[in-house]
Amino acid sequence: MLSAIPSLPRSTLAQLTQRMIDRMDEIDGDPDLEQFDEDNEDGHDRESVYD
Repeated sequence: MLSAIPSLPRSTLAQLTQRMIDRMDEIDGDPDLEQFDEDNEDGHDRESVYD
């Protein structure tokens, strides 16, 4: 499947990407709806160094 990706039309890639995101949200929850844990993250996908 990965070898076919470069030849797929942009709209097909967009649909495939959205389906993968939706599936990940089904598995572990939508991060847009999860509560931000200020103790673990600084908002820039880095661990907090200010403890």
